[in-house]
Amino acid sequence: MRQIYLYLVSFVALMILVAGLIQTVMAVADFFIPQTYYVPGPAEIYNRYRVPDGERQMPEEIIEQEIEFEKEQARTSSLASRYSSLRRAAAYVVVALPVWLYHWRKIQQEGTASGSKDQV
Repeated sequence: MRQIYLYLVSFVALMILVAGLIQTVMAVADFFIPQTYYVPGPAEIYNRYRVPDGERQMPEEIIEQEIEFEKEQARTSSLASRYSSLRRAAAYVVVALPVWLYHWRKIQQEGTASGSKDQV
């Protein structure tokens, strides 16, 4: 029964480790792949900033500042998301690796111990 437990925990930890390594590679790759950011189109800007009475209009420079602000917010949000993904993936690896190593070594030790008993 102990062997089943050790193999089962070892298997689960190994699967989490593999998933964490895959996610780590993907998260690191995200830093090297150019990102596209949402930029509002002219119609959206017009609808967003039009005044109901139609007499006043938003100055062009303020609209341009708003577009740049939205681009910067999108970049910041994307970067934060990439760092979060990398931290999560690294956490899988950092947690699963010692668990797998510990249980796998226990399996190895019990295998050699039972192998020496069989030879006697």
